[in-house]
Amino acid sequence: MRRLGMTGVVLATLLTPACGSVRPVAVHDGDQCFRCRRPIVERAMAGELMDGNRFASKFRAPGCMAKYLAAHPDETGTIFVTDYATGKWIRPEQALFVPVLLNRATGESDYRAFLSQANADVAAVELHTAPIDWKTVMEKAKAS
Repeated sequence: MRRLGMTGVVLATLLTPACGSVRPVAVHDGDQCFRCRRPIVERAMAGELMDGNRFASKFRAPGCMAKYLAAHPDETGTIFVTDYATGKWIRPEQALFVPVLLNRATGESDYRAFLSQANADVAAVELHTAPIDWKTVMEKAKAS
């Protein structure tokens, strides 16, 4: 009986990390965006979708990820975006998104995510725009 109890403790110890919360995977130079296949150049704008098998789909920016999710409504998983100010992963529902023009020649734009309202407000003033929430980012992606 003692052996069975000890086996249970060892098994529980080994399985506990497998049941932990989903954590994002680091984005590295040269990683490709899952949607557009372009390189992720600015890691401070990256996004990530972790599926149930803990496979990380990496995206170059929140808007690119939103367009993918809008086109694949059955896709499920845990979503993360990078806080532009700190470089840390955060949930998009916690963030404010500031539109940013990426390429003047093409008019391409996307979003910077901020956990802090103050940081989002400062960035919005600098970029002559206003912060929006994740729901609005998704609505815009569905409309495009």
